[in-house]
Amino acid sequence: MKKKRPTLFSVLMIHCGLFIGLTLVAAGSLAVTYANPQKREYVLVALLVVCLAVVLSAVGFFTVLRPEYSRYRTLTRRFRNGEIYQDYVNGMDGLFPDLAEDIRRLDSLIDRQNVMQLSTKQAEFLALQNQINPHFLYNTLESIRGDALAAGNRSIANITEALSTFFRYTITETRDLVTIGEELENVNNYFVIQQYRFGEKLTMEVSIPDDRGDILKIQCPKLFLQPIIENAIFHGLERRTDHGLLTIHIEKVDEDLHVDISDNGTGIPEETLSELNRSLSRVSVGAIVEQPAPGRKKGGIALKNVCRRIKLLFGEQYGIHISSIVGIGTKVEVVLPVTYKETKA
Repeated sequence: MKKKRPTLFSVLMIHCGLFIGLTLVAAGSLAVTYANPQKREYVLVALLVVCLAVVLSAVGFFTVLRPEYSRYRTLTRRFRNGEIYQDYVNGMDGLFPDLAEDIRRLDSLIDRQNVMQLSTKQAEFLALQNQINPHFLYNTLESIRGDALAAGNRSIANITEALSTFFRYTITETRDLVTIGEELENVNNYFVIQQYRFGEKLTMEVSIPDDRGDILKIQCPKLFLQPIIENAIFHGLERRTDHGLLTIHIEKVDEDLHVDISDNGTGIPEETLSELNRSLSRVSVGAIVEQPAPGRKKGGIALKNVCRRIKLLFGEQYGIHISSIVGIGTKVEVVLPVTYKETKA
């Protein structure tokens, strides 16, 4: 059983009580000495008690109060920077006993507010689905594909089929988790659409060195790969004048799944890269999903939103890290837990 940490309030009260008690003893000794001048030894006792009180106060301040105060200051600073959330809520238990219950109450209210926001977003998403009318979209695309095949234009037929499948996966499916196999299939359809624009200038390779069949069954957040691929194409590969290569490497490392998306694009400047990684490390589960401002590039925001979804689904220890060299390329490293869909007995 974990030993409970004494609260700062209780330590402060014990410290003050000892100081007041020793001070009263010293005052009493001085009073006795004043009433009976012959008992000079009480003066020495009083001085020793006062010195002891001062020493205990100094020791208590430097060994208990000051470190605890520094700990709370650090927790508060990290919370304000968006680096932690639950650690701050838990850490406040040690400040004052009554404050702990208030913090927990506030935490529950924040959680309820987040649920309401998510419900609102879901309602907006469903409304958008109804406006688009997916079946109308799929039927129209299928008609275009049929006409293209009839006219002998296979490239138009292929791009239309890829677009229809991509929209079906993106709009109709409402699951939070899918398999790596499903996510790779959707990315392949997305790449077919992009390749129609770029032609042979752009290629993509998928590398799964071991246990391919097993890895394809591992669960992952839906649509976590497509924004990263899109970011790599439009912020790295599109600027190249020669051939662009995009590689997806997936492998299990102990109990984690590592998904690395690499490109040989233009790369990211060191200062921009450092700031981007700092923002990804500070991503908090409780934060509101960002939306790009008008005219602002959405690459960084897309990555942060993917990182936030990963942390929301699997925990704070998972997420995204980026490495890049200007003129050579960029690698986005995604770490997920190895989990499988539960099967009914």
